Amino acid sequence: MEGFWTVQFSGVQGWGAGVIALIGGKVFGGDSGFLYIGTYAVQGAIMTGHVHVKRHATGMPNVMGRDEFDLELNGTIKGNIISVIAKIPGTPLQLSGTMTRQADLPTK
Repeated sequence: MEGFWTVQFSGVQGWGAGVIALIGGKVFGGDSGFLYIGTYAVQGAIMTGHVHVKRHATGMPNVMGRDEFDLELNGTIKGNIISVIAKIPGTPLQLSGTMTRQADLPTK
């Protein structure tokens, strides 16, 4: 699972795209307006995770209509593709996305 991934997603206010590095159970990523930081776990072909999303640049729209929020992730892994549904806990708001593996991470 560790590697460099691109992500495309759609939410309640449109669509977006970004990049994510999965490193040792941690998620680091972002796009032109937002940072994504969190954790993930894999069991078989299922990925779960928790990601905190926070605005770093003003003026950029967000597909969830918020400047800062948490997402609970559930994904299905098929080769180099992960299909993800992410929900904001305690709300009916969710987004769907596709992560595509682009590269392995360098080793020491």
